Amino acid sequence: MTTSERGPPRRPVPPPPARRRTRRPLGDEIRDAITADFITSGAVQAGERLPTEADLCDRYGVSRVTVRAALRSLQETGLIVVRQGLGSTVLPQSETITSGLDRLCSFETFARAVGREVDSAELDIAEVDVDGEAARRLAVEPGTRALLVQRVKLYDGQPVGWIVDYVPADVLAPATIVREFSGSVLDVLLAHAELDVEYSDCDVVPVALDRRMAVRLGVRAGTAALYLDEQTCTRQGRVVNWSQAWLLPEHLRFCLRRRRQYA
Repeated sequence: MTTSERGPPRRPVPPPPARRRTRRPLGDEIRDAITADFITSGAVQAGERLPTEADLCDRYGVSRVTVRAALRSLQETGLIVVRQGLGSTVLPQSETITSGLDRLCSFETFARAVGREVDSAELDIAEVDVDGEAARRLAVEPGTRALLVQRVKLYDGQPVGWIVDYVPADVLAPATIVREFSGSVLDVLLAHAELDVEYSDCDVVPVALDRRMAVRLGVRAGTAALYLDEQTCTRQGRVVNWSQAWLLPEHLRFCLRRRRQYA
């Protein structure tokens, strides 16, 4: 049971206005442009090759370093495979959003990388006094003020997850998070370089949804789901966000690349 469900003092926060635009890495912008122009548009079919790095540099007016970063990101998200001397080949598209557990990215970022959108519904934002489990996971004193953000995640208009985020008020002003929020608390935190957000510790556990959570997601009680319990930290180890997510697996897949160890 979360702090909000125990009925802590709540101060309503106005609905967020349009988010202030922040500068995205150029490699991400080129990745999204390649995705839209060649892959999701169908201009290059599965099994066919993308234009060469040189052609992409000319098309978008960027350096080869930037194009290579974009192609590397596309390969990590499973849209293409890159072979030395053979170029970049488009892979068959999946209806599943695949997230690599080794990358600190939001669902929105992974969805955008494959030309899809994840939306939010039933958004509830409030300032609360955290105690109990929330205070322990944030490593703060009971009674510390924090911003609580809860919402349903939608994929193709269907509920696929329930997300709960806590951010201590002294990490980033609640009004700033509200103003810049566009579906992901993590994206807001990552956009503020001064916070020095570096990594997260995430436990992924299979669960059977209880009746209340099943109702939120429009499924039967007992439906299998993935529960993610995540603490996002700065380079210095301070917890800046505690996040809980209950996710239906039909459209969300998590993968981890295991690498060979050499003596």
